[in-house]
Amino acid sequence: MKNYHIIVLGLVVVFGALLLIVSFQDSEILNPDTSGKKKAEFGQATADSIKNSIDHISREVKWATPTLEGVPEKPLPLTRSIPIWVKNNEEIDLLDPSSPQIRPPLDNAWAFKYGASVGRDDLLTLDEDNDGFTTLEEFEGGKTDPSDADSHPPYASKMTLSEIKEDTYSLIFRTGDNPDGEFGVREEATRYEADPARVPPRRKSHFLKMNTEFGTHPGHEDRYSIKSFEKKTKPGGAGGIPTPAHVLTIGDKKGEDFQLEYKNPKIWPTFYAVIDFQLPGNESTIGPLKVGESFELDLEPGVKYEVVNLEGNLENGVKLRKTGPDGASTKDITVSAKFGKIAAILSPSVIFFVLKKYETLNTFSFNFFQEQTFLILFSE
Repeated sequence: MKNYHIIVLGLVVVFGALLLIVSFQDSEILNPDTSGKKKAEFGQATADSIKNSIDHISREVKWATPTLEGVPEKPLPLTRSIPIWVKNNEEIDLLDPSSPQIRPPLDNAWAFKYGASVGRDDLLTLDEDNDGFTTLEEFEGGKTDPSDADSHPPYASKMTLSEIKEDTYSLIFRTGDNPDGEFGVREEATRYEADPARVPPRRKSHFLKMNTEFGTHPGHEDRYSIKSFEKKTKPGGAGGIPTPAHVLTIGDKKGEDFQLEYKNPKIWPTFYAVIDFQLPGNESTIGPLKVGESFELDLEPGVKYEVVNLEGNLENGVKLRKTGPDGASTKDITVSAKFGKIAAILSPSVIFFVLKKYETLNTFSFNFFQEQTFLILFSE
């Protein structure tokens, strides 16, 4: 009995030998005829079958995370635990869209996906990947990855329309009431880029017969001519005497004919946009640019922004057409004028103060900390 392990080993060997013999005999019974070998028949390979096989092998297969029954918005991860955040003794499921937001207005699932530091009070103003966009801007600008500098909102979101400049060009019918004589027509132009501004505006007077071409300012050279004259009057003069209301019909080589009334200027404004690019570390002023002109950013080689619509007020902004490299993927963008929060808060007060006497202003005296507290109260 001291060598029982040797006896057990022997029994195992004998049992194994018997099992091997039995399995060999069974294989001969099941496969009595092994002399005739047959080739496997897979059928004839056709072009369609080959193509289908290649498509099947090369297709992209994506794993779809299942969702809870009745809660299709909530994914149910199978290989990791459901993330739970505890706030004020309340357990918050980060993947459940109905859970309260830890850092409003950020979605919990978005913050968890990109590893945002939801425990930080200053998370919304952080720029953890140093791409010039805060966490809040990344979320509101397309839910981009706040930890990846190559993933960020469009650069156009950092553009602000800061100013609109204006050129004007006008024609004034000043003298003449005889179709066979000469008519006095004056050109007047103001140019925003003049520094200091020209006073009076640049002028050029013409004395013209019928069908004589005129126009001297840039973009208006020999563009116009007088096509016809209509002698008219209107009531309202001194002592009840009618006043001249003659009308010239002017031909325009670059547009449709138009009427020029006596001493009533015909004005063409041209607007120019000045855009501030406010990406930290890459701040710049773009423009002035009029409709049809374009610019590029150093950060986006080959991408062009063209001014396609600009009206004479900041409220309507400026419309840009963004075109990718080689003219691909055009997209229209409106760049608006923005006003700071403090300006928006104080502007009603400033208007009120302006209406008061100067002595009233002297009664309001704030030190820095009082003013800061005052602004925080209004902003909240």
